[in-house]
Amino acid sequence: MAAVQQNYTKMISAQLRMKSNEFLNSRKHANNLADILQMFEAETENYTPLLLTIEVIFTELLKRGDLVQHIVPLKPADTSPEAEYKRWLNECYEAAISRALQCIKCGRTSSRLQALVTACKLLQAEGKYPLEPTTGYYFPSVRLKNIFTVLLDSEISMSAQIARFQEFTEYRDVQQFGLKVLSAIAYRKSATHMYMQNFLELLDKLLASEISTENKPKAKDRDNDTEKDMKVLCAADGKPQFPFNPQMCRRCANRCWSFACLWPLCEDPRTQRRALLLLVERLMPLLSKPHLATDMLCDSLDAGGPISMLALQGVLELVRRHNIEYPDLYDRLYAMFEPEMFATRYKKRLLHLADIFLSSTHLPEGLVAAFAKRLSRLALVAAPEDAGALLALVANLLLRHPALKRMICCDDSPAVMSNDPYVMEESHAARARALGSSLWELRALRRHWEPAVSRAAALVLRAADQRQPPALLAPDQDQLFDAELKKRFKAIEMNFIRPQSMALPAGERLLQYWEFA
Repeated sequence: MAAVQQNYTKMISAQLRMKSNEFLNSRKHANNLADILQMFEAETENYTPLLLTIEVIFTELLKRGDLVQHIVPLKPADTSPEAEYKRWLNECYEAAISRALQCIKCGRTSSRLQALVTACKLLQAEGKYPLEPTTGYYFPSVRLKNIFTVLLDSEISMSAQIARFQEFTEYRDVQQFGLKVLSAIAYRKSATHMYMQNFLELLDKLLASEISTENKPKAKDRDNDTEKDMKVLCAADGKPQFPFNPQMCRRCANRCWSFACLWPLCEDPRTQRRALLLLVERLMPLLSKPHLATDMLCDSLDAGGPISMLALQGVLELVRRHNIEYPDLYDRLYAMFEPEMFATRYKKRLLHLADIFLSSTHLPEGLVAAFAKRLSRLALVAAPEDAGALLALVANLLLRHPALKRMICCDDSPAVMSNDPYVMEESHAARARALGSSLWELRALRRHWEPAVSRAAALVLRAADQRQPPALLAPDQDQLFDAELKKRFKAIEMNFIRPQSMALPAGERLLQYWEFA
C-alpha cells in the first residue's frame, strides 16, 4: 500500500511539474494555473506536491515582475488585456496564499510543515520583489500577520509548525516585524490553554536570537550589525539596508508579556512551565520592570516539582540584580533536593543554581552542613552520572567552608551509620541536625561499583585535606557525546600521514605484528 501511494505521489508530482513548466513558458497554457489551484479541493491529506508547485510558480512570477500593477491616482483603471491578465494573476496569487494558510491546519504533518515553509518563502519573494514600486526597505507584514493568525487561532497544538518557523526567526527583519505583529494581534481578555501555549512558543522562537539590552550600541556592535553580517530574509541587491531597532524589539516583547500576564497562566501546569521557561531564559533581561514578575515566580516556587526548579532561576535573578527579598529562600532550595528530583529534566539546572546560591562564604555553617549532608545522602541512591554531579557540589562546599572538614568520617561502620543524628525527612535545614553528624556517605561511595563515582568520592575526600580550586559541575557523558555529534567539521582526518603512493609510509610498524596474505 505504501509503494502504491508513493508511485501515485510521483505521478502527481510529474504532472504538476509539467503543468507549471508549460504555464511559465507560454501564456497559452494560462489555464494550467487554475487547474493547479482547483486540485487543492480534491486533495485531503498530501498537499506537498501542490504547495511546492505554487511556490515555484509564484516565486518566478514575482521575480519577473508579472504581478506588479502600475496604478496612477485619479486615472481610470486600465482595461487592456495585459492589465486584465495581471489582475487575474494577482487574484490567483491571493488564492494560492489562502490555500497554503489553510493547509497549515489540515492534512499530514509533513504537508502542514511544507505549507508553513511555502507561505514564508512566498513572503520572502514578495519582500524582495514587491507587488508595488517601493523606495525604502520593504517587508510584507500583512503576510506575516496572516501566518501568525493561523498559528495562534487554532484548536490544536502548533508546536511542530512553530518549531519549524524558528529557521526563519534567525533573520533580523522577521524577528523585528514578528514581534511588532505579535504585539498587535495578541491582546484578548480571555484565551484558551491551547492559544496560550501557541502564543508562548511563538514568542519564545521570536526571541531565540539575542537582542541587545543597550539603547546605544557600541561601535563594535554597530560594525557587527551591518548588512554584510546581519541575516535578513528579504534582502535583495540594490535595496537599502534593513534598519534593525533593538529598542523596538524590547518594547514589543514587553507588550507581548504584559498581554500574557492577563491570562491564567498558572492554571495549567504545561502552560505554566512554558511561561516560566520563556521568562527565565528569554525575557528577564529584556523586561523594563522585571520586579512585576515577582508574584508569579514566588507562587511557582511554592508549587513544588519541576515548576519550582524553573522558578528558582528567576528568583535568583531578582535577588541578585533587583534587590528582591524572599523569606526562607534557602529552606525552599533545601526542600527541592529529594529523590524525586532525579526524574525531572531540570536536575542539572537545579545543581547549577544551587552552586550559585551556596557560593557565598558568609553563609551559616549549619546551613551549609545541612546541604552537604543531604547531597551526600542523595548520592547514595542516585544514578552514577547524577552522583558525580552531587559529589562535585559537595566538594565545592567543603572548599568554601574549611570548618566543615571535621565532618569527614574516618570510618563507615554500621555503628556510625546507626547513630547518625541527621534527619533526612526534615524540610528545614536548621532543624536537620547536620552539624552533629558526619559525611560517612563519602567513605561508602569510595567503594562504589562505578569507577567514576569512586574516583569522584576520592577527589572529595582529597579536597577536604588540601586547598584546591572548586570542582566543576561537568555535563554527563550523553551530553558530551551529543555535543560532539552536533559539531560540523570541514575536514575529517583519516590518517596521520598523507599517503604518497600505494606503498606503505616510512616507519610503518604494522608489518611487525601482522602478515598480509
